[in-house]
Amino acid sequence: MNTIWHATWYTFTYLVFFYSMALMASYLVLVWLSYRAQKRKEKEVPDDETLKYMLKSSPLTPAVSVIAPAYNEQVNIVTNVHSLLSLEYPNFEVIIVNDGSKDNTLGLLKQEFNLEEVSLSVEYKVPCTRIIAIYKSRDKRYANLTVVDKVNGGRKADSSNAGINVCQNKYFVCTDADCIIDPMALYRMMWLVINSHEPMIGVGATMLMSNDCDIDWVKRQVAVTDENKKRADLEKKGSDKAKEPLMVRLFNRLFNLPVLWGILARFQQLEYLRSFLIGKLGWSAVNSLPNISGGFGLFDTEVAISSGGYDRTSMAEDMDMLLRMVTYMRNNDLPFRVGQVTQVCCWTKGPVSAKGIFDQRTRWGRGLFEIIVNHWEMLFRPKYGTIGAFTLPYLFVFEFLAGFIEFVGFWYSVWLFFHDAINWNTFFYILGMIYLFSVLMTFVLIYFDYRTKAVPWKHRGWRYVKFLLLSLVEPFYHFTIVHITLWGYLNYLRNKGTVWKTIER
Repeated sequence: MNTIWHATWYTFTYLVFFYSMALMASYLVLVWLSYRAQKRKEKEVPDDETLKYMLKSSPLTPAVSVIAPAYNEQVNIVTNVHSLLSLEYPNFEVIIVNDGSKDNTLGLLKQEFNLEEVSLSVEYKVPCTRIIAIYKSRDKRYANLTVVDKVNGGRKADSSNAGINVCQNKYFVCTDADCIIDPMALYRMMWLVINSHEPMIGVGATMLMSNDCDIDWVKRQVAVTDENKKRADLEKKGSDKAKEPLMVRLFNRLFNLPVLWGILARFQQLEYLRSFLIGKLGWSAVNSLPNISGGFGLFDTEVAISSGGYDRTSMAEDMDMLLRMVTYMRNNDLPFRVGQVTQVCCWTKGPVSAKGIFDQRTRWGRGLFEIIVNHWEMLFRPKYGTIGAFTLPYLFVFEFLAGFIEFVGFWYSVWLFFHDAINWNTFFYILGMIYLFSVLMTFVLIYFDYRTKAVPWKHRGWRYVKFLLLSLVEPFYHFTIVHITLWGYLNYLRNKGTVWKTIER
């Protein structure tokens, strides 16, 4: 029996070793591709002032619709709409979709922007729940603002589809109501569209978290009393506590401490940097970008409609729609590109509590499982271009299966530890190699973050010190996230759905 277990352990150890080698090699390739993309775009993309002058003075600059779904956003809605209206672009409209909010989101919009209902016939080009009313402002300063009030659809995808049905422009940007967008963001995205040799069906933009940022060009605030907010929080806690599964309650007990909230936010900042500055930018360099973040992304309206819009049942509606757009273009033998802006264009508020992270990551895990199942026919298929031949297989092997491998490897190692069956030399060699590589990747992220110049000079030094310190303990955070992701997989297998929840502000 001991011989069998030792043979099993050695086999598993070497499988993990070669798997880890392949994963690290793929990261190095993505780093190289990302670096090349940054160098190329530094030469090709003009500075903001030149870019603004060139596109603002051209009659050929395409119009853009900015769609922002909102559900129970009364705390931030007025501030964020003013932020969206402050974008610097010659021809754009802002479409706020109120998805049947139960708070005073619509009332605040009516009051602040002097809205009135207008008679407008809407063609349901992509599916969404019934649109109740459409509002425009009586104030000429907000002539490019449209507010759509609709029956609650349960998920963001339904509201995004309602915005697509209302927009009239060639391109639309889908964002979140709580995002803070750089005033130059639309210029930077449209530059890629205009200068592409092939039709650009989608453009992603680098996003960071706003949790530890001071955005000093957004000054307005919404007056919501602390008393009302505390009362709403207490009511929500009382109604939700009994519904939480055991794993959620244990996770909250261990990690839901105020002292950890800032640390959790910074761990997420590292994840964002890794995803956008290495992953997305690297894949976009070879036209293989599989996902444009739902937080801020530009799409060709006609192609999105022809592909069916957002899937209202999907937990990964942003990635799902882009893959269906790619499928549509490949099935019709149409050339296309999907681009990525190197500069940081958007800051989004991430969850700061344990429960918020748990809800987010289980949703992401469920969405990844859903993507693999729903788009299985694209995997290892050169017919679907580099996305089918390389990107989706990479996601399947190194992201989807990684959770299972890490989970089994950890608990199998614990079991073997108690049976004195571990080859400690090999164990510490692999562990140390992976640990050092993760720290090295943090140095790469710091360098790429430095190149993007997203943070003022006076804040960079301390920011980078914090990143390096966090990288030393990030494996423990990652271990927790793996288990949460697997819980999301389980939710998919149990066919447990998720609806649009009110996010902590």
